[in-house]
Amino acid sequence: MNSVLYVFLPCKKVYPTGITYLADFIHRRRPDVRQQILDLSLFPPNQRQAQLREATKAFQPELVCFSWRDIQIFSPHEGDASLEHAFNFYYASNPLKRVVASFQGLHNLYRYYTDIRHNLSYPWLIQKEFPSTGMMIGGGAFTAFADQLIEKLPEGIIGILGEGEDAILKVLNGEPLGEERFIIKEQGKVTKGTKNTPALLDALSVDIPYLTSIFPQYREYIGECIGVQSKRGCPYDCAFCLYPYIEGKRVRYRPAENVVKDIAQYYHQWGARRFWFTDAQFITGKDAYPQCTEILERIISQELHIEWSGYVRTSLINPTLAKLMVQSGVGDLEVAITAGSQKVLNSMHMGFKLEHLYDGCRYLKEAGFNGRVILNYSLNSPDETEETLLQSIESYKMVASILGEDRVFPLMFFLGIQPNTDLEQRLLSEGYLSKGYNPLSLTPWNIKKMLYNPAPLNKIIAKACLAAWGRKHGSQDPRPWSGSLSQSATQQQGHAYADTSLSKGFETNSGRDALLTLEEILRSRRPATSPPLSPASQPNPSR
Repeated sequence: MNSVLYVFLPCKKVYPTGITYLADFIHRRRPDVRQQILDLSLFPPNQRQAQLREATKAFQPELVCFSWRDIQIFSPHEGDASLEHAFNFYYASNPLKRVVASFQGLHNLYRYYTDIRHNLSYPWLIQKEFPSTGMMIGGGAFTAFADQLIEKLPEGIIGILGEGEDAILKVLNGEPLGEERFIIKEQGKVTKGTKNTPALLDALSVDIPYLTSIFPQYREYIGECIGVQSKRGCPYDCAFCLYPYIEGKRVRYRPAENVVKDIAQYYHQWGARRFWFTDAQFITGKDAYPQCTEILERIISQELHIEWSGYVRTSLINPTLAKLMVQSGVGDLEVAITAGSQKVLNSMHMGFKLEHLYDGCRYLKEAGFNGRVILNYSLNSPDETEETLLQSIESYKMVASILGEDRVFPLMFFLGIQPNTDLEQRLLSEGYLSKGYNPLSLTPWNIKKMLYNPAPLNKIIAKACLAAWGRKHGSQDPRPWSGSLSQSATQQQGHAYADTSLSKGFETNSGRDALLTLEEILRSRRPATSPPLSPASQPNPSR
């Protein structure tokens, strides 16, 4: 094969980082292959099929590769109105609110199923109108739900689980996939392959002049936050996370020189000034210090005046890294603290100690960090108790005391159960989930299970959250967010980057309100003679 069309399936507007690396990988190894990128997210829904049809007719690809990034089975955070609708439906004491929430929930379900149906329709269009064209499909959403989606896709389409560079190259070269991580349905039978060796990243890069020539829609991302990948793989076992399944547990590093070369190209040629490291974690552990340090030092030495962010474990920040982060332009950060109880963190295999998280915040403060931090709390995680909930509230107060209350925004997340995670396996073994359940099938009783908030704490937490969300006030922080939630000028024209819905959480600071309301409820339930949190449980303010 000598031509490939990459199709980024519709989702919230987010720079298609993965496709850019795929295209560069193929170009370096097969410069004779014609390539083109089509981002369907940038068209209104009623124009997408026509745009795909026209692009395929004009380009005449021998292979079409679809990238399916998102399937939002349910938004488990307070920035999305669907969580509030669900809580009102299940827990509101006012019957009228329950009725209103039921209609809103039906609307959300219609949108959810419609989005899936539309994304499935694009491969069917190619099969029907261009039957001689080969097809592949991958991306984070497809990898997570491959077993369910492959049954709904045309037979013969090759599904890729995780990384796709080597698999696409083999298909273009007419080579067998061998042990690549793939899934395919042929004659009613589903076949899977497993790959033992993840892709090497030493030569992975982006050639901006070439990318510009094959991605005519790139102008839509001028001024947006650009994704850059510095490593793949995650060594942690966080029970709810898909990253280890998608990218593997072995961390593979790109040379720092190549990473900063990517940033510099976007900076000088596209005028990009905001960047998001798409790694599972920017600092994956002490082994990552040399690469992270060199990346930040090169950004500084090359005088790239940027603002960057990414998923950063503050527990791994030391004084040297903190200074380099600030000097290189780190912006606002989103930190998955999950819980302020070490017991719950250990149960969820989070792999960090709270005192180290606090230390990292202190180092950032001492280095002159002026950004804001969103603390993602997953309330009612397995092994949660009223005592551990109070510890989480105290942990927020600790971080706020370090960085300043006006800089710290707790956001209420709830664990969304996803296939191929330790949490799913745990809940299957405990009988919370039924074997053979369909993770894509949403009914009122399924949603209540998949949005993990079990008894006996569910009603207490819901009462606090609904009270906070109902007040609809708070800090009303007017400053634009610069991390993964960043808002750009193009949003005023109807575009949004990544999880901008989360911005509601810090604009109203409803997470703080929810935590403090929860504290009032929990303390009112404790006997008057009940002792305060034990020193072992309380955050330690000392260094």
